[in-house]
Amino acid sequence: MNNRAEALSIFLDPWLTSKGDSLAAIVDYLMSTTAQHSKPRIRSERRDATERRHFLMGNIAANLAHLALSPSREAGQLLAIATAKTKPTRYGREGYPQGLLKGAVESLQAAGMLTVHPYVFKQRTTAVEPTPAFIDLLDRHGVRLRDIGRDAGGETIWLRARQGDGENEWSRNGPLEKRLVAYEDTEETIKLRAEVERITEVLDNAGIAFAGEPIGPLALRRSFLLRSPHAPRAFNLNGRIAGGFWQTLKANKRHLITIGGHPETGLGGEDIADLDYVSMFAMLAYLKATGSLPEGDPYAIPGLEGHRGGAKLALISLLSRSGDLKLLAPKLKAVLPQDWTARRLVEAMTAKHGPIAHLFGADVGIELMHTESRVLMAVLLELADKGIPALPMHDGINVKASDREAALETMQSVSAKLLGVALPVKEKPIVCLPVQHLGGEHARLQATGINRQTR
Repeated sequence: MNNRAEALSIFLDPWLTSKGDSLAAIVDYLMSTTAQHSKPRIRSERRDATERRHFLMGNIAANLAHLALSPSREAGQLLAIATAKTKPTRYGREGYPQGLLKGAVESLQAAGMLTVHPYVFKQRTTAVEPTPAFIDLLDRHGVRLRDIGRDAGGETIWLRARQGDGENEWSRNGPLEKRLVAYEDTEETIKLRAEVERITEVLDNAGIAFAGEPIGPLALRRSFLLRSPHAPRAFNLNGRIAGGFWQTLKANKRHLITIGGHPETGLGGEDIADLDYVSMFAMLAYLKATGSLPEGDPYAIPGLEGHRGGAKLALISLLSRSGDLKLLAPKLKAVLPQDWTARRLVEAMTAKHGPIAHLFGADVGIELMHTESRVLMAVLLELADKGIPALPMHDGINVKASDREAALETMQSVSAKLLGVALPVKEKPIVCLPVQHLGGEHARLQATGINRQTR
């Protein structure tokens, strides 16, 4: 699957289960309605085949429910399901009945429970989405995110490799495929995995809710990168934390997150504070090049007044690419003034950022991301030791409002310890649009983006 298609898809999680009674009832219904598609050849195979099919149907149902109910679901988002038989890797689930997956998908399609978007060579793996009939099942049974369980297991330290002769997506003005690669465990990877599992455990027990609904089990991971498939296995590039619904949540929904509520009902939680390292990517670039922080706003570029987001993306692009910028990528062009060219942008950025201009085109972005991720993991772990759960963003955290001051102090002290200088930190305002009292089925569907008009 290419990067654009991947961005619109949630990959099937083989560890999700149908935990709650309401979702388990849906699985029983699916088993019954698709029974004609499971025909063991001999009696001795029947019980084992039925058990494996029941497990698989529960896993698919849990994934479909998770996709449908996720607070951060985007329009057009699909569930990617690789139905081909492949050799097991450290990223898969041992014993997963992969051979039955294609038949299960076909039977659910025949039963009207999902829509299949077929595999397209080098563009999209097989992907599915729940039909209105499946959404109606969720509605009628009152399924919530808390009804989805997750079995222990699942790789939390991912290692990908770029697939293009040392190029990166910025050097080609387009996405470059990255593939998961195998690696052998070392003391380092064992330590990294234990850290992610600790944070996941803390957050799973933190009473996190969205619109008053418990959000269910988390599957956080750190994703590291190799510059090429032939590079020695190492964990010193990228390393950002992924897997939290809040990381891709639209800004106007963030005020619906609470922490510290009842684990079963979600009630009694506390509003969040959104804490952010100021201009962290630029700050780390200056630290790398000069050993000190820049003065003023690094994204205040003459001529780009009113386009701060464009200036930020431009600096990230220049630091993350290999070679000179000769053409504006569509994503970058869309956030710059219409008359700006690649040449004008480079000249403006060089004039503003002379001390780091030699890093432009040097592909240091993934090195800066790794430093960023090290700082953030250290913050999360120290806060966990203090009994403060924190939701990780790329360059900041969300904590209970009452933990604001302790978290701000920790963010500064950790950065000073790791980098030799305390990075500036600020609290970002939480966008809170006028919303009627959130309660009942209508509010749940409104908050999660599910409604009958768009099915």
